[in-house]
Amino acid sequence: MTRRGRRRSASWSTRTVVDRRSGSGDPRTVDAGSLVQVSLLGPMEVTVAGQPLALGGPGRRALIAALALDVGSVVGVPLLLEAIWDDRPPVTATTKLQGHVCALRQGLERLGGPEAAHVVRTRSPGYVLCTPEASTDVVAFDALVREARSATLPGGAARRAAALEQGLRLWRGDACTDVSSRRVAAVAASLDEHRRRATEDLAEARLALGQHDAVIDAMQSLVRLTPYRERAWEHLISAHLGRGDLTSALAVHEQLCRILAGELGTAPGVRISRLIGAIRQSGSIAHR
Repeated sequence: MTRRGRRRSASWSTRTVVDRRSGSGDPRTVDAGSLVQVSLLGPMEVTVAGQPLALGGPGRRALIAALALDVGSVVGVPLLLEAIWDDRPPVTATTKLQGHVCALRQGLERLGGPEAAHVVRTRSPGYVLCTPEASTDVVAFDALVREARSATLPGGAARRAAALEQGLRLWRGDACTDVSSRRVAAVAASLDEHRRRATEDLAEARLALGQHDAVIDAMQSLVRLTPYRERAWEHLISAHLGRGDLTSALAVHEQLCRILAGELGTAPGVRISRLIGAIRQSGSIAHR
């Protein structure tokens, strides 16, 4: 059964629907069976029957992003007005919104015929981007992360790593980077956080597989970007330990301590403290 007209809640969320087909094939393909494909994990892209759609100006981009972030669900007019104009909609905002929707449908029809135009439907109290005619890379990414997390470690490490690698390849940069909308930006920031968590999940699976060099490269990049992520630091320390490089593991810990003490006035948490304690104990035993 397709999800065409379910009403949405009063505020956006990053909840997505698992598409069981999204875990196979080209990881850059959102859903090969969908007429309209919207890519949000990076600068926004829309293809209709495999052809790129001209997205138009900021208002049109915000409209498409707002509908695509809740693909398959009705997005109310007030939320669409907020997405396009933030908290300063003009007096004619509703009329202008209708014009944006009309222009979007015309663009879809030019590339994919009437069926493509009908992907954007009017459903009280707003509009819906219908599934399965439309699909997004957000849904595909979510499905792959769910698949990965269903694989338990250490036995399922290879399966988890494969699903996460495929999901992370969908990303082309920060989510919705070219959409000028505070509301869309807030949801995009949450999606970016999901990406970072998936990167940490992948590192954990790679540690179980003994892929220590790959973990070091990935976690060094992540802690440079977000230096307060203790889980990423823990994986980085564990990867050096897995290589037998106790000196580098302790040096990473010292770097983390300096950052946390200097910028937050705190110290590493229990997990890292226990890990460092075990490393120091093993080092002292080795030197006896």
